[in-house]
Amino acid sequence: MTPLGSEVLDTPVGPLVIVTHADGAVAACGFARTAEELFASLRVPGFRTAPRNGPTAALTAARAYFAGELSALDTVAVRQPGTPLTQQVWQRLRELPAGKTATYRDLLPTAPRAAGRAAAVNRVGLFVPCHRVHRVDGGLGGYSWGLSVKQWLRAHESRG
Repeated sequence: MTPLGSEVLDTPVGPLVIVTHADGAVAACGFARTAEELFASLRVPGFRTAPRNGPTAALTAARAYFAGELSALDTVAVRQPGTPLTQQVWQRLRELPAGKTATYRDLLPTAPRAAGRAAAVNRVGLFVPCHRVHRVDGGLGGYSWGLSVKQWLRAHESRG
């Protein structure tokens, strides 16, 4: 099996690891120093990665996003395992424009807890922007990479 490729981008909120399949689809993404640290944080064991030769479309898009081109991530392909319901929530997250937020109930009116769970198991944060979701009472809810990162991303997007 061809190992996944990994790249690291320095961002204003720390290093961002992007892991891609051979076809360029993002398999995992998060704020960590290494792919191994990312997979440990996501509790996804057993993945092997190798450095990519040159920047992928995903890295180029992430660099543009942090430079202020907030829609740059929208067309990058992602591929992660999940149930049909989870995939539906992730698709709705991808359709939520930068600078807009939604509640878990907005994402899945009949099952907001399922929407919350889908956000919690999202392996491709930033590209599937779970940082744009908050609780119905207005609270931020959780974020795998810490609430300070979630707040920074939301502020970054609101400036755009």
